Amino acid sequence: MQGFNDRGQLIDDAGGFEEGAFCETTRRIVIISPFPALIRSLVMALTIRCYDVMVFHHENDPVLATIQSDLLVIDQSKAVAVEQMKMPSNFRSVLLLVGDEQQVQQSGNEQAVLVWPCPIPEALEKIDQLANQNQALPWSDADQLRFKDITMDLKRFSVHKSGVKLELTKTEFNLLKLLLSVGGAALTRNDIMKELWGDDYFGGSNSVDVHIKSLRRKLEDDLKNPKFIITVRGVGYRISDE
Repeated sequence: MQGFNDRGQLIDDAGGFEEGAFCETTRRIVIISPFPALIRSLVMALTIRCYDVMVFHHENDPVLATIQSDLLVIDQSKAVAVEQMKMPSNFRSVLLLVGDEQQVQQSGNEQAVLVWPCPIPEALEKIDQLANQNQALPWSDADQLRFKDITMDLKRFSVHKSGVKLELTKTEFNLLKLLLSVGGAALTRNDIMKELWGDDYFGGSNSVDVHIKSLRRKLEDDLKNPKFIITVRGVGYRISDE
């Protein structure tokens, strides 16, 4: 069994440090902190836990508006009072680090709050919870679509699941891209046919079912307990939000 010490180092049952662990999949966390040295242990622990961590000093950095992430962490642990920041809409979830319980009351109910510093396992549990909630829906940047442990590289026309490349046909690739790009909305079979093959396509709607079945097989998706593609009875298909 593994765990973390108070400095964020990964340890085994014998108390030794584990090095060189391979990360099959990663999630991205953006941290804004004017005092990054004070969160060094948290950054280290998150990196070991296979998070991609990006640290910024100020919330007005123009790069922030171009980044997609599973979680935004704002460090206000040294602030006298909680400051309300207007953040870009590309961040779906925010965790606020505050210095004491009084600031928790000031923060309001819209943001998740964590008193910092705190034990690393406690911080990781909170961050894992928030990041996992956001993995229920896909997000994208200019070149990639990500959903759970699936990564689509739109430029290289490739798909990886848990780091393993999937051999998809062009139709399967475009079908998966379509389902992810609509953010969990249900698509009818006619919607899918129109998007994949255009208005002049004269095939039956069962063609969609055939490609969905093949895509599910390659994703190793359980039809009775689907992780990726949900059948919406009487409508069509959508991406799972669980």
